[in-house]
Amino acid sequence: MTNLLTVAVLFVVLLMAAYWLRYRVWQNSALSWTALLPLPLLLILLLLASRESDSLRGPDGSVLLAVANDVSLSMGTLPDPDLYPDTGTRLERAQNVMLPLFAQIAASARPTMVSITAFTSKSETILAWDDDLALSSEIIRYVLSTGLLTEAGSDIGAALNGVVPLFESLPDAYKDPQQAKFVILVSDGEQTKARGNAAIAIEKLQQQGVRIISLHVGRTDVSEGLPVYDESGGFVGFEDIGGQIFSVPDAELMKVLAGDDEQNGIYVSADED
Repeated sequence: MTNLLTVAVLFVVLLMAAYWLRYRVWQNSALSWTALLPLPLLLILLLLASRESDSLRGPDGSVLLAVANDVSLSMGTLPDPDLYPDTGTRLERAQNVMLPLFAQIAASARPTMVSITAFTSKSETILAWDDDLALSSEIIRYVLSTGLLTEAGSDIGAALNGVVPLFESLPDAYKDPQQAKFVILVSDGEQTKARGNAAIAIEKLQQQGVRIISLHVGRTDVSEGLPVYDESGGFVGFEDIGGQIFSVPDAELMKVLAGDDEQNGIYVSADED
């Protein structure tokens, strides 16, 4: 059954890739909403593929899903809103992927425990393990925001090291490396600080059987900055922060964090050039 599902997953992914390339839906405003569909579907398929394998089922068949979400200032950047009025901030574009994902997980009625961590140059647990998917969605939609944490900068190592204790604190029945466990790392990949050792955190997570879904957000085809608006709401330019106007996303770092082995992690982009 597992092999058959794996083939089905690959077939669906190939169909989606062909559709994207054929119709370039990310550049077509009439089809722009469809560009979001393959992303949550891809994550769902990964979860379902793991759930179908008896060796990956936990004591109650549950999935453990830890979200580590970047809320640094760069996640509030966007392209020129006069030229790209339908493109939200990086954080909003990430939400456009995460919220449908959680809705589909809820609709599947599969038992799922979620934790949510926000990070800048430090990480903070917003929600410990909870099976209330509606609550998780509300936190993603309304709580996660730039400015949530007072510490400036961004450190993905701090984020991953903040997630490790969540898995280490699980009851013994859930610590089995064969238990279905995932981290969804949401970030533009732009690091301004690197105090936390991401490599060590990834090694610890992999030892516990945790797979990393690296969800990158950030456009490389256009410049993105923090917008400044006048009193009437008109866009007047981008904010200058320490002599830097535009934020530069780092997709390559996010790919490295996912790794080359799809058994350990996958890379997904919320933005297509």
